[in-house]
Amino acid sequence: MHIIRDPMNNNIGDKMKYLTKSYEMNRDIFKSDFTDCSDFLLREIVISGQRGFFCTFDGLTDSLMLSHMITSPILSTEVEASSPDERFEKIKKSVIGSVEMNEVNTFEECRFYLMSGFALFYLEGCYKALAMGVQGWSKRTTDEPTNEAMVKGAKECFVETLNDNKALLRKRLKTYHLKLKQINLGTSVSTCVVLAYMDNRVNFDSLKEIEDRLKSADLNTISDFGCLEPFINSDINSFFSTVGNTERPDVLASKLLEGRIGIIVDGTPFVIYTPYLFSDNFSSLDDYDNPPFYASFTRILKYLAFFISIFLPAMYVAVGSFHQEMIPTTLLYVIASSEATTPFSLVLEAVIIHILYEIMREAGLRLPQTIGHAVSIIGAIVIGEAMVSAGIIGEPMLVIVALTAIASYVVYPLYESVAVLRILFILLAGVSGMYGLIIGAGALGVNICALNNLGVPYSAPISPLTPSSIGDTIFRQGWKKLSKRRVRIYDLEGSSVENRS
Repeated sequence: MHIIRDPMNNNIGDKMKYLTKSYEMNRDIFKSDFTDCSDFLLREIVISGQRGFFCTFDGLTDSLMLSHMITSPILSTEVEASSPDERFEKIKKSVIGSVEMNEVNTFEECRFYLMSGFALFYLEGCYKALAMGVQGWSKRTTDEPTNEAMVKGAKECFVETLNDNKALLRKRLKTYHLKLKQINLGTSVSTCVVLAYMDNRVNFDSLKEIEDRLKSADLNTISDFGCLEPFINSDINSFFSTVGNTERPDVLASKLLEGRIGIIVDGTPFVIYTPYLFSDNFSSLDDYDNPPFYASFTRILKYLAFFISIFLPAMYVAVGSFHQEMIPTTLLYVIASSEATTPFSLVLEAVIIHILYEIMREAGLRLPQTIGHAVSIIGAIVIGEAMVSAGIIGEPMLVIVALTAIASYVVYPLYESVAVLRILFILLAGVSGMYGLIIGAGALGVNICALNNLGVPYSAPISPLTPSSIGDTIFRQGWKKLSKRRVRIYDLEGSSVENRS
C-alpha cells in the first residue's frame, strides 16, 4: 500500500499496491518513492506514439549494458501493435536483448528489483512492467580465503555478491541435480536467500522444514548469516552449534554431495550449511590431498589440541589446589616456589590471565591492521615479562596459558565455545578439584550427544556408532576405500537415502 505525495507533502493519489494503466500515476509514485534519492534515474520516452519510462539506480547497473541491450533497441525500433499489451509483448520478445527478464505488477516487486540492480521498463496502458537484469556494481574479487587457509586447496572464496557465489558453486558442481532455490526474507527490507542442495541426495522433508523455519523468522531484515543460524539450529541449549559455515566453494560443494543443505545470504561471503557434525570441526580439505597416515595424524593432533585447550588450565588448577600428590616432587617444588611469591590463588590467576588474553585478542582483532602489531608488543611486555617479574602471575601458569592459547587455534571453528568453556571448567576445578572436573566433562559429553538437528545426531558417526562412516572420522582411509563409500549425511539417522547419481 502506498500514498502518493507531491513536493508540498499533499496527497495526490489514493493508496496503491498494483501498477495501473495510468502513465502519470505510476510515474508519480516512483518519483514520490525516491524523493531526495540522487542516485535514482527516470527517463521518459515515447515509442510509436505511446509513452513509457525507464528507471534504474545509478551505480547498481552497468550503463553500457543498459544502453546497448535495452534503451537503444527499444528507442530505435518501430513496433506496430493494436494494443499496449501487444506492443509490450513484442518489445519483450523481439526487441530487448537482455536474457534475465521478469514481469512485475506490484510496486513492491518494482522497488525490490530496482534496488537489486535491475532496470525497469513501463509502457502506458499496461498493468505490468519489465525488470531486466543489467547489474554492474563494484565487487570484491574471489581472492584466497582469509579464515580457511589451505596449503594444497583451491585459492578462491565466496564474496558478497549472491550471483557470483551461485556461479562459483555451479562451476564446482556441473550437474543439473544442483538446485539453487531463491526466497526473499525480511519484513521491512527484503533480502535474497538461496537454498542450495542436490536433489538426488537431500532429504526433502528436512529441506521443507528448513524452508519453513526461515520463512517463519520474523526479522525486519537479514543483515548477515548469523541472523538465520538460531532458526535452523538445534533447540537444545549448548555451547556448540549444529550449523556450520564456510567461505570456500569447494567445502560447500563437498557438503552438498553428502546430502546437506546450504544457505547463501546475499551480502555476506560466508555460507551456512546444516546438518553440521562435531567431527566436522576436525577435518579439512587438506586431509584429502595428504597421504592417509599423515591426515590421520593431524586429525588426532586436532582432537588432542581440543582437549588441551579446554581441560589443561582446569586440570592444572585442580591438581595444584587439591591433588598435589599427583604432581612429581621436582615439578611440585618448582610450582610451589613460583606460586609462593604470587598474591592470588591458582584459580584466580588462571581466570585473570585468560580474561586479559581474550581482551588483548579482541583488541588486536578490531584494531586497524597498521597498528594491530602494537597489541602483540604490549601483550608480550605486560603478560610475558612485567606480570611475572612483578610477582602477580607465576611462571608455570604463564606456560599453561600459552600452550592453551596455541592449542585453541588448532581447531579454530570451535574457538568461541572453547574460550567460554575453558573459564567455566577453571572455576569448577577451583571449587571441587578433579571430581568436579570429571563431572563437568561428563555433562559436556552428554550435551554433545543430546544435540540433534533434522534427525541427525551432532555426535554421529561416533555416537550412535555408524561403522560405514567411522573410516573418515578420527582416521582417514585411503581413496581406494573412500571411493566405494555411498554414505550420505542422513544415513547417520538410520534412514536410507537413495543414491540416484
